[in-house]
Amino acid sequence: MVQIVGIFTLLLLFMTGCETQKPAHITVMPQERYHTVRTYRETMQILDSLGYTDEAFKKGMRKVPRVVITRISRRWGHEADALPVGLKKSIFLRLLASEALMANEEVANERRRMLDIVKRVKVGPISRREAEWLRQLALKYKVIKHSNDLLMPSMFQTLKRRVDIVPASLIVAQGAIESGWGTSRFAIEGNALFGQWSFSDTALKPKEQRQELGNYGLATFKTPLDSIRAYILNINTHPAYRLFRLMREELRNGGFALSGIMLAPALEHYSERKGAYVEDLIGLIRANRLGWLDRAKLSDGETVVIHPDA
Repeated sequence: MVQIVGIFTLLLLFMTGCETQKPAHITVMPQERYHTVRTYRETMQILDSLGYTDEAFKKGMRKVPRVVITRISRRWGHEADALPVGLKKSIFLRLLASEALMANEEVANERRRMLDIVKRVKVGPISRREAEWLRQLALKYKVIKHSNDLLMPSMFQTLKRRVDIVPASLIVAQGAIESGWGTSRFAIEGNALFGQWSFSDTALKPKEQRQELGNYGLATFKTPLDSIRAYILNINTHPAYRLFRLMREELRNGGFALSGIMLAPALEHYSERKGAYVEDLIGLIRANRLGWLDRAKLSDGETVVIHPDA
């Protein structure tokens, strides 16, 4: 784990097409359908009703439904212990896979716009609005350090190297390992799926803190999707993952598809276990047949929002 500055229980009514009333603090966009759930069985009914069944997931799907969960239920930590391992994995994998693809879609949209602007910069002027958007993107991806820094053409290559997706199979595998299939204390208390360090006051402190590392903790997030977003940004900016970014760039330049298994070795610094950690990542991807996620697309249409009530 390294420092950064970054599912599971729909009412039976859903099966008849009825939706539930959202809590006041939850904002739902027009393209979203919101439901509250009380048990993991209700979550499974939602996924199955979308055609997002365990069988379909294992076979691989051309289109994955857009499903997000607002938080990891505290109840899940207790329910999961009593579930067959295969069932626990199935729920976690389907929810995390959909959110991983959604987070990657956001990055892909950034990359597409960035590449278009950079291409046009070389042949003529761009609008002030486009220039400011590009500079803010460079700030987000730590190509520049301050909001008033100039973004020079010499920095474009670094920007293109950083603004890119992480293979979904790798996101899901790391999330499973780092969060114990969504059952760790950090996952349940802070929606933290990737064990990312933080030195902020809101960080969750380990029970046994290593004093030589300072007053550190694990970063917390408003939603599991926010945790995935922060993880991708961490991989795309932290010096420890420079090799990952270089390897990904080489695959792009060679016209090859991005593969979680191919890029996993470049994440050995994510854990003190180094090579053994990489072997676990690759083993999990293979054992759970996650490779198809690297080629999967999201379905069109609305997003289903699942909100565990406790």
